[in-house]
Amino acid sequence: MRKNISLAGALVFGIALFAASSQAALGQAAQDQAGFRLLERLVVLLVKAGAPGGGGGGDVGQDIVALAKEMKAAQAAKQVDDLFAVRYARLLSAVRQAVTMDPEVLYWPMYRFSMFDFIEEKTGQMPDWKRLLFIVNDHGGAGVGLGFIADAVMAEIVSLHIHLETLAQRPEILKAYLDKGMKAAGPKK
Repeated sequence: MRKNISLAGALVFGIALFAASSQAALGQAAQDQAGFRLLERLVVLLVKAGAPGGGGGGDVGQDIVALAKEMKAAQAAKQVDDLFAVRYARLLSAVRQAVTMDPEVLYWPMYRFSMFDFIEEKTGQMPDWKRLLFIVNDHGGAGVGLGFIADAVMAEIVSLHIHLETLAQRPEILKAYLDKGMKAAGPKK
């Protein structure tokens, strides 16, 4: 099991390095945006949590709460759009559930299907039920563990990054699709 945890930490660290290098390629204006800053802070938090001796679930939990408050403030100030805010809040929820200590495994029955849905939605693959139960029980109820949802979390971070990059182009893209739809429908007789 230790091998899977260190492999997951290395995976998160590698993806974080990739994300950081691609972020450096953005212009200064994009780096100043609140949404990009929120994503960067989350990746840093994940790398710290996944590193050996990277802190307990309680420490990470408080950092996640701080990120949630910052995101709500950015949304209220119209620095991030509502769609980003909803998806980012769900992402924070998944991470928090993954690191929350629950030695009696009391919380797991309440959020297991939500976690399954999140993993399947973000990776395109349904998690193996038996493997997931083993991980939950092996961690003494420490959620599903960051290693298990690392792929889903990083996929959503990349997706939110693309969302922010293309936000200004969305009306143009929508108009192009509507025009194509109207042409395909043709004139009504």
